[in-house]
Amino acid sequence: MKTYPTFLKTVFSKIIITSLLLAIYTIPSHAQDAKDSIEMRIRPYAGLRGHAAIYDRKMDIQENASRIGTEVAMKKGKLGFVAAAELQVNMLRGGSSFNADGSLSGGFLTIQSGQNQQVFGNRLGYLGVEFERLGRLTFGKQWSVYRDVTAYTDRFNVFGSKGSATFIGGTDGGANGTGRADQSIIYRNQIGRFYIGGQVQARGANNHRFIDGLGASAQMQIIPELRIGAAFNKAFLSDNLINDGKILGLSGQPIYATLGGDFKGKKIDFSAVAVLQKNGDFTQGHYADPLGQYATPTVVFDATGLELFAKYKWNKLSLLAGYNLYIPSFKPNNNHPITDPIDKGFKRNDLILGVSYQPIRFVQFYSEQRISNGRTALGAKEDAVFTIGMKIDLSTQLSKMIAL
Repeated sequence: MKTYPTFLKTVFSKIIITSLLLAIYTIPSHAQDAKDSIEMRIRPYAGLRGHAAIYDRKMDIQENASRIGTEVAMKKGKLGFVAAAELQVNMLRGGSSFNADGSLSGGFLTIQSGQNQQVFGNRLGYLGVEFERLGRLTFGKQWSVYRDVTAYTDRFNVFGSKGSATFIGGTDGGANGTGRADQSIIYRNQIGRFYIGGQVQARGANNHRFIDGLGASAQMQIIPELRIGAAFNKAFLSDNLINDGKILGLSGQPIYATLGGDFKGKKIDFSAVAVLQKNGDFTQGHYADPLGQYATPTVVFDATGLELFAKYKWNKLSLLAGYNLYIPSFKPNNNHPITDPIDKGFKRNDLILGVSYQPIRFVQFYSEQRISNGRTALGAKEDAVFTIGMKIDLSTQLSKMIAL
């Protein structure tokens, strides 16, 4: 565990880096024609969030995916350049959270038993080029095109995103490119009412392929309040890993597909997402081997999922409701004797209710209740959880014309 002096040094180093970026704003400028100048924008932001969670007859003060970040954009004529970095901040020193978005990166097939206790963790970091009407090309760790659609229902303060196969296996979906995609190259563009996205991953993985994953998304703005979309993602694993049969349930390359709709009205918001994945999620199983020894292997499974979200809005108060359903399906390996390494009742079946109140612009109080009828892979009943907390979201944008 870090000592407080080490912690303070880390914090001060981050402040210094941010200050250097903001110092650009002080660069002298001169009145010149726009074509002879560079337009620079810097947007620092912070989201500080935490709550008390009550479950299993105990109360736990938890971190809720707090983050700090900076976005930088430069433009000259029709050509622009962008960069962004976002860090997760464990300011409450909590070791667990019910927020799926709070997971940090982990490899596919690597069980995440708990979140690391470090103060800072990498959420996003990318560079890119903008070509105005020709779109935007970015590379690094960034939100995937698959999540362009599954984000429709990811709007709760704590719960949700458990039926969309976005944050798989307790990770941030980085390795397989479904969440915050690791080492990805993404192209996005808007053409009239259509939004398109394409993605490849270049992770240098040992799979005898030039790329390690690909994805695509397409969305259409039907009317100003309604958008529909579809997305696809495929990760490439080593053929030897698939064919040797040592990973229970793994029979092919991980594939994900989703359809969704998102309505945002003056008083009511409603969104829905349906998901189908093959070989795309994993958990910790259990079985007794022929010698009677208890084993807890990694188990891969298929699943179908459904997420619903609804919100009713007043001036400062909002009521939230939603549903997450995720039904796994396990297929035994042909050359492996184990047929039931996960509980037959394993599924996610959550009803979510919540309320949020915003007394002033940057501050929000929230409370959410998860009522679960699901079971874990080991057969334990999922806990009902009640949370109450607050968040402070701050951001500003600095703009400057810099003479060449």
